[in-house]
Amino acid sequence: MRIGIVNNALGNVESVRSAFAFYNYDVFLAETPDMLDAADVAVLAGVGTFRAGVMALRERGFWERLDRWVCSEGRPLLGICLGMQLFARRGHEGGRFEGFGWISGDVLPLEGQRIPHMGWTEVSSCAPDGDTLLQGVRYGHFYFMHGFHFVPEDSSVVVAKAFFEGKSFVAAVKKGSLVGVQFHPEKSQGDGLRVLRNLMEAWR
Repeated sequence: MRIGIVNNALGNVESVRSAFAFYNYDVFLAETPDMLDAADVAVLAGVGTFRAGVMALRERGFWERLDRWVCSEGRPLLGICLGMQLFARRGHEGGRFEGFGWISGDVLPLEGQRIPHMGWTEVSSCAPDGDTLLQGVRYGHFYFMHGFHFVPEDSSVVVAKAFFEGKSFVAAVKKGSLVGVQFHPEKSQGDGLRVLRNLMEAWR
């Protein structure tokens, strides 16, 4: 399987590529939308505001290509942090902006005094039996860096949750060929690498 990471100029794409390369996966940075044609799995990562994510993908021509990837072709896509938030119908960071709408819901501010939420946080599965996303993780703590969180309308798409200042938030979602994680697997050491391997094995 070939893994194409969208190069959207929003931060951590090289560290994401390195994480996949740890397992010797065939992974590359897609510099243009057409380069995704050579991929079997697409990865949408990034750090920043919802608005910045939308603008970067539109300016680089990736928006329409990714929408076809998911809606017309039904191919596997992993969203990481901002990449997962862009699955939503709307984001409310610095205004109201339209996302892909692949999963109905909104991206809203986290509530708490220590915003943004940064650091290691325990993640708990709430997926149906047989789900393998967190299978084999050793410690179950992952690295987060965000001030907003995704609130899907359909709770059945939520497969993992975490807590921040006593309130739960969505840590991972699944719908069809889509998987999104709010945490950064590429920064989460062994357990983060295991999550990436679990996904690739499930999609193989």
